[in-house]
Amino acid sequence: MKTWQTIKKVLMETLLCITVLMTAPAAKALAAESEYTVTEVQAILYTNDETAIFADANLDTVVLPAVEANLPIQVTGITSNGFFQIDLSEQKFYIPGIGLSEAAPDADSAALSTKQIYDIMIAQKAVFPEGMQWTNDNYYGWKGGVYTGGYGCAGFAFAVSDAAFGDARAQKHSDYTNIKVGDILRINHDTHSVIVLEVRENSVIVAEGNYNSSVHWGREISKDKLVDEGSYILTRY
Repeated sequence: MKTWQTIKKVLMETLLCITVLMTAPAAKALAAESEYTVTEVQAILYTNDETAIFADANLDTVVLPAVEANLPIQVTGITSNGFFQIDLSEQKFYIPGIGLSEAAPDADSAALSTKQIYDIMIAQKAVFPEGMQWTNDNYYGWKGGVYTGGYGCAGFAFAVSDAAFGDARAQKHSDYTNIKVGDILRINHDTHSVIVLEVRENSVIVAEGNYNSSVHWGREISKDKLVDEGSYILTRY
């Protein structure tokens, strides 16, 4: 998988002859005319066939009309008018929401490291930001098998899982000594689903939907609270 430094180098080589024409006052003028807010995030998303780069969160400010697909992009913000913000050589650029995807379409999940799976899941903060409303009205169809999909907490866990594992089939088990990053845990007597971001000695760090009717990232749950009647693990390793 190519790194952010690789995509940065590719973009810099392409943008060099263009950005030298953009004066600082002009860039400030664009920003001053823009009517949007930016929510800061740290996420890795992937270029696709619709990716284009703009000087501002405005379709009239195109800098690079096309970018190679399936390259990882470090996102630093989301604008209120539907653009992702990226930082490049101490300058901010923007990519429309349609121009970045949750995961590279040809990613081989079996070959991904735990760190890469974690990075892809954390990238979903750009799609499912902290505090976003997410209730049992929200449904997602799952690619992992076992279940066709789920509402609420299950739907959120399935969506983040698919981003990291693609079409990999899931298996159901109850070996709590073998919890892995990316596993979905069914907890609280089979009433709530979470997805594992980090495995610690005595606890796990999770992401979850329908937690107080919203998305939440980073809750720590003790391992001794994971096992009860009806609980189980869904893994795609």
